[in-house]
Amino acid sequence: MKLKLEPLQMEQVAVTYLDQLHHDLKEELTAHDNESYLDKDDVVDITRSVIAIEIIMKDLMDKDFYFQWKRENGVDL
Repeated sequence: MKLKLEPLQMEQVAVTYLDQLHHDLKEELTAHDNESYLDKDDVVDITRSVIAIEIIMKDLMDKDFYFQWKRENGVDL
């Protein structure tokens, strides 16, 4: 099957995927906070991934939508 997406559709797919990945990683960190089970290196890697996703989202999203998304979903370090 071959699927052709317009540039805006590709961007929306990327934003949707990154949003879900960001959510899942934050859930993993929250679960680890409740009951430590990750290695320190894994926590660092997950945290870096969450931050990287937030930086990418800032580039992909409209400024106003990004700030709303960040308020609702971003991490405070």
